[in-house]
Amino acid sequence: MGTLAELNEMNDQWDQQDEARRIRSRPRTIGEYFAAEELLLVPLPEEPFETGRLSTPRADRYSQICVRMNRYSVPVRLIGRTVRVMLRASELVVYDGREEVARHERLIARNDSRLDLDHYLEALIIGDSGTGKSHLLIAL
Repeated sequence: MGTLAELNEMNDQWDQQDEARRIRSRPRTIGEYFAAEELLLVPLPEEPFETGRLSTPRADRYSQICVRMNRYSVPVRLIGRTVRVMLRASELVVYDGREEVARHERLIARNDSRLDLDHYLEALIIGDSGTGKSHLLIAL
Protein backbone atom coordinates (compact mmCIF):
# COMPACT_ATOMS: atom_id res chain seq x y z
CA MET A 1 0.00 0.00 0.00
CA GLY A 2 2.01 2.95 -1.28
CA THR A 3 -0.57 5.68 -1.88
CA LEU A 4 -3.83 6.88 -0.43
CA ALA A 5 -5.60 5.86 -3.66
CA GLU A 6 -4.44 2.25 -3.16
CA LEU A 7 -5.68 2.36 0.43
CA ASN A 8 -9.08 3.66 -0.73
CA GLU A 9 -9.31 0.87 -3.32
CA MET A 10 -8.54 -1.71 -0.64
CA ASN A 11 -11.16 -0.14 1.61
CA ASP A 12 -13.77 -0.44 -1.18
CA GLN A 13 -12.99 -4.16 -1.48
CA TRP A 14 -13.44 -4.61 2.27
CA ASP A 15 -16.81 -2.80 2.07
CA GLN A 16 -18.00 -5.17 -0.65
CA GLN A 17 -16.94 -8.20 1.40
CA ASP A 18 -18.64 -6.77 4.46
CA GLU A 19 -21.98 -6.37 2.65
CA ALA A 20 -22.20 -10.17 2.26
CA ARG A 21 -21.37 -10.81 5.93
CA ARG A 22 -23.93 -11.87 8.52
CA ILE A 23 -23.77 -10.73 12.13
CA ARG A 24 -23.98 -13.81 14.35
CA SER A 25 -27.27 -15.59 13.73
CA ARG A 26 -29.19 -12.73 12.17
CA PRO A 27 -31.36 -13.73 9.22
CA ARG A 28 -30.05 -11.13 6.75
CA THR A 29 -26.69 -9.87 5.55
CA ILE A 30 -25.38 -6.39 6.29
CA GLY A 31 -26.09 -5.42 2.67
CA GLU A 32 -29.72 -6.53 2.95
CA TYR A 33 -30.19 -4.53 6.15
CA PHE A 34 -28.71 -1.49 4.47
CA ALA A 35 -31.02 -1.88 1.44
CA ALA A 36 -34.03 -1.77 3.79
CA GLU A 37 -32.64 1.29 5.64
CA GLU A 38 -31.64 3.10 2.47
CA LEU A 39 -35.29 3.91 1.72
CA LEU A 40 -35.52 5.87 4.99
CA LEU A 41 -32.46 8.05 4.35
CA VAL A 42 -33.02 11.71 3.44
CA PRO A 43 -30.93 13.44 0.76
CA LEU A 44 -27.80 15.33 1.74
CA PRO A 45 -28.03 19.13 2.03
CA GLU A 46 -27.21 21.04 -1.16
CA GLU A 47 -24.65 23.35 0.45
CA PRO A 48 -21.21 21.78 0.84
CA PHE A 49 -19.93 20.87 4.29
CA GLU A 50 -16.20 21.34 4.74
CA THR A 51 -14.61 18.45 6.59
CA GLY A 52 -10.99 19.55 6.29
CA ARG A 53 -8.75 20.98 8.98
CA LEU A 54 -7.75 24.62 8.59
CA SER A 55 -4.26 25.85 9.45
CA THR A 56 -2.20 28.96 8.69
CA PRO A 57 1.48 28.11 8.12
CA ARG A 58 4.10 30.56 6.92
CA ALA A 59 6.02 29.96 3.68
CA ASP A 60 9.73 29.59 4.43
CA ARG A 61 12.66 30.85 2.38
CA TYR A 62 12.56 27.71 0.24
CA SER A 63 8.96 28.40 -0.76
CA GLN A 64 7.63 25.55 1.35
CA ILE A 65 5.09 25.24 4.13
CA CYS A 66 5.11 22.68 6.92
CA VAL A 67 1.78 20.96 7.61
CA ARG A 68 1.58 18.12 10.14
CA MET A 69 5.34 17.42 9.92
CA ASN A 70 5.41 17.34 6.10
CA ARG A 71 6.62 19.98 3.65
CA TYR A 72 4.69 21.16 0.58
CA SER A 73 5.78 23.72 -2.01
CA VAL A 74 3.96 26.98 -2.71
CA PRO A 75 4.64 29.64 -5.37
CA VAL A 76 7.77 31.69 -4.61
CA ARG A 77 5.81 34.95 -4.44
CA LEU A 78 4.47 33.70 -1.08
CA ILE A 79 7.87 33.45 0.65
CA GLY A 80 7.57 34.95 4.12
CA ARG A 81 3.77 35.19 3.96
CA THR A 82 1.17 33.31 5.95
CA VAL A 83 -1.22 31.22 3.85
CA ARG A 84 -4.41 29.33 4.65
CA VAL A 85 -4.30 25.56 4.25
CA MET A 86 -7.27 23.21 4.12
CA LEU A 87 -6.05 19.73 4.97
CA ARG A 88 -8.46 17.07 3.76
CA ALA A 89 -8.28 13.28 3.91
CA SER A 90 -6.54 12.89 0.55
CA GLU A 91 -5.37 16.36 -0.44
CA LEU A 92 -4.03 19.65 0.79
CA VAL A 93 -5.26 22.95 -0.71
CA VAL A 94 -3.35 26.21 -0.16
CA TYR A 95 -5.04 29.62 -0.38
CA ASP A 96 -3.61 33.12 -0.54
CA GLY A 97 -6.60 35.15 0.53
CA ARG A 98 -9.48 33.68 -1.48
CA GLU A 99 -7.28 32.48 -4.35
CA GLU A 100 -6.24 28.83 -4.53
CA VAL A 101 -2.49 28.85 -5.17
CA ALA A 102 -1.51 25.20 -4.71
CA ARG A 103 -3.03 21.74 -4.44
CA HIS A 104 -1.09 18.64 -3.42
CA GLU A 105 -1.90 15.01 -2.76
CA ARG A 106 -1.59 14.55 0.97
CA LEU A 107 1.54 12.82 2.22
CA ILE A 108 0.99 9.84 4.50
CA ALA A 109 4.44 9.44 6.09
CA ARG A 110 6.01 12.06 8.33
CA ASN A 111 9.01 14.23 7.44
CA ASP A 112 8.36 13.89 3.71
CA SER A 113 8.18 16.54 0.97
CA ARG A 114 5.97 17.15 -2.01
CA LEU A 115 7.40 19.73 -4.39
CA ASP A 116 5.78 21.08 -7.53
CA LEU A 117 8.54 22.44 -9.78
CA ASP A 118 6.06 24.86 -11.39
CA HIS A 119 6.09 26.79 -8.12
CA TYR A 120 9.80 27.52 -8.62
CA LEU A 121 9.61 28.65 -12.26
CA GLU A 122 8.73 32.14 -11.14
CA ALA A 123 12.09 32.39 -9.33
CA LEU A 124 13.95 31.25 -12.44
CA ILE A 125 12.14 33.75 -14.66
CA ILE A 126 12.29 36.74 -12.32
CA GLY A 127 15.70 35.99 -10.81
CA ASP A 128 16.87 37.90 -7.77
CA SER A 129 15.90 41.42 -8.91
CA GLY A 130 16.61 42.73 -5.43
CA THR A 131 14.02 40.58 -3.65
CA GLY A 132 16.50 38.43 -1.75
CA LYS A 133 15.07 35.20 -3.15
CA SER A 134 18.13 34.04 -5.07
CA HIS A 135 18.93 31.42 -2.39
CA LEU A 136 16.08 29.39 -3.92
CA LEU A 137 18.15 28.77 -7.02
CA ILE A 138 21.07 27.54 -4.91
CA ALA A 139 18.78 25.21 -2.91
CA LEU A 140 17.34 23.63 -6.07
